[in-house]
Amino acid sequence: MKTQNSIIKKVIIAGCVIFTLVLGGSIVVGGLISDKILHQNKGKDTSENSIKQLEKWGYDLDAFNNKYEGTEIKATAEDGNVVPATFFDGESEKCAVLIHGAGGDRVSIYPLAEQYIERGYDVIAFDQRGCGTNADDQVTFGIHEALDVEAMVSYAREELHEDEVIVHGQSMGAQTAVIYAANVKTNSSAAADAVIADSPVPGMELILREMFADSDDEEKKNSLLNDFLIGTSKTFMKIFNKVDYDDADTIAVAKDIELPTMIIVSDKDETCLPKYVEMVYDNMTCEKRSIAHFDSSHIEGVIDDPEGYMDSVETFLASVEK
Repeated sequence: MKTQNSIIKKVIIAGCVIFTLVLGGSIVVGGLISDKILHQNKGKDTSENSIKQLEKWGYDLDAFNNKYEGTEIKATAEDGNVVPATFFDGESEKCAVLIHGAGGDRVSIYPLAEQYIERGYDVIAFDQRGCGTNADDQVTFGIHEALDVEAMVSYAREELHEDEVIVHGQSMGAQTAVIYAANVKTNSSAAADAVIADSPVPGMELILREMFADSDDEEKKNSLLNDFLIGTSKTFMKIFNKVDYDDADTIAVAKDIELPTMIIVSDKDETCLPKYVEMVYDNMTCEKRSIAHFDSSHIEGVIDDPEGYMDSVETFLASVEK
């Protein structure tokens, strides 16, 4: 009997040791992945990245800067984050708040800004968190960034006295726009008159599964290894960073949108696949919604066909005018 009890005791101790090692290892892995996700731009020059992207598109940034003079402005978000932005004053009573994508800063969205300015809009372009001169170094796939959008829309209404304010984002900026639209109080000064999301990142977990698998293959995205990486980082981030992957599920939160919203699909998109972008639209239940397709690569509709792109945008905006 003593021998049997001794064996049971050793098995229990071994099980506890293994459990502790697995748990500890999972916490370490979860912490490392979470840090890489939240601080994905650490050590990167997001401003230089924007310039390189514009050069790749063949966009003349010098010509833009010579033609349009911007003013530096700031707004404070609900959580205290100070949001840096550039305001282009077209002496208009309508304003477009523009949100850039991942890896760059506000300059990367200047091709879109130019189109709005030329069509008689004032424009606000701001740096998302973790980018440019935004003091918050965490990238949360639109969760915290949506608060910055609210701050800028309120600033446009209360400080600039704009009668009409729209929000237009690209890529991760479009994801931010969707999350903003799903959460903003529609009767507040922070609520835009309309929202436009060009090629939104379809969700935090979905895009990370693709990154971890380095493939769009469904089997690879849902492998045991991927499940482990997602599970550990999701749990760690929720407990220690107070960031929940589910809050950045663009497809899921789209059902909560009440503001008039337009989704733009880039049909040659290999970054945010058209099938997922269409799912964002399909899940929307807002009364006024629209979808447009452009035969372009990721967010390049405004580069390839600026006139057609903006005609489509203005057609939508005209349809939702109060």
